[in-house]
Amino acid sequence: MGFMGNLQTKKDDAKSAYIKARNEWAETRTAENIKGDPEKWRALCDRKMDCMRLGVIF
Repeated sequence: MGFMGNLQTKKDDAKSAYIKARNEWAETRTAENIKGDPEKWRALCDRKMDCMRLGVIF
């Protein structure tokens, strides 16, 4: 596996971590607390930045 294979693996891992973090944060949201858990929000933002750095999402 060359550079492109490693890059694609990193992209796939980053995207799946982002989706997992997004779903975990969404589970903490309620009608009373629309913002959800701040720690899970920070984790979601970190995963989003990883995806943006790799060019998975814009």
